[in-house]
Amino acid sequence: MQELDDFRYRLESRFTDLTKSERAIASYLLASHDEAAFLSAAELSHRLGISAATVVRFARTVGYDGYPSLRRDLQSIFRVKTTPAVRLRHKLQELSSAQGHIFAKIVEMEVDYLTEALHTIEAADMDRAVQVLLGARRIFTYGIGPSRMLAELAELRLRRFGITTLAMTASGRDLVETLQLLEPTDALLAAGFQRIPAELKAVMGHARAVGCPSILITDTLGATFREHASVILAARRGPVSTFHSLTVPMAIVNSLVLSVAMARPQGSLAALERFQQIRTDYGLDLTAAA
Repeated sequence: MQELDDFRYRLESRFTDLTKSERAIASYLLASHDEAAFLSAAELSHRLGISAATVVRFARTVGYDGYPSLRRDLQSIFRVKTTPAVRLRHKLQELSSAQGHIFAKIVEMEVDYLTEALHTIEAADMDRAVQVLLGARRIFTYGIGPSRMLAELAELRLRRFGITTLAMTASGRDLVETLQLLEPTDALLAAGFQRIPAELKAVMGHARAVGCPSILITDTLGATFREHASVILAARRGPVSTFHSLTVPMAIVNSLVLSVAMARPQGSLAALERFQQIRTDYGLDLTAAA
């Protein structure tokens, strides 16, 4: 891949002229450019235990006009390199090299991701997200592609609690027809990972424009949408260059839904009882009819 080769040459050709801290940055970027592609200067400096100023100075030393330019190069390399086929190939190689049955290995992987989530998601951020949902007149959920199931799950469960909830899982005009209903008294719960489709830009941008508070569940897009989202929940799904899991994002959605129910138990239970009664009254309860 020419872009990656050029990036490596840029760093390696200047390596001997770098300071000790700058060499640490270069080594990390060369070994983990896919992971670094979506880290802010502050996040990278925290990970390596150096100052953010050193990260910025390093970017200029290796020929960029600043760290944002370096990161744009890394993101371009990442998007060319990590196609779905490449990610699947990496995961299959990883699974083939490990001992044990594939089911046991997958369960172990998911447990590791969930354990990591305890350190990447602050309880205070979860609490803020819950307050955003509780304060809304209506809740809009958004997700396309693999994220669609997250939007639909949140919509289904919140609606059953008696909360007016609308899912946005379409694109183009169909998306706009629902998006134009968004008001400042509503709340947006969105999910987006790695890539930035035009739909996600539109949804997050319009929510900010109308003054609607928003929650974004993401893995690598936090820095991109930091100015748009009221709360960002970091749903790490494993290395960005491999096959991804939705277990952590699903756990976040379930936590938000159940937290809303716990905050208004009487209303949630009454809505569920009303839902069940209507099913029974009109013969729509398959269990009762069986």
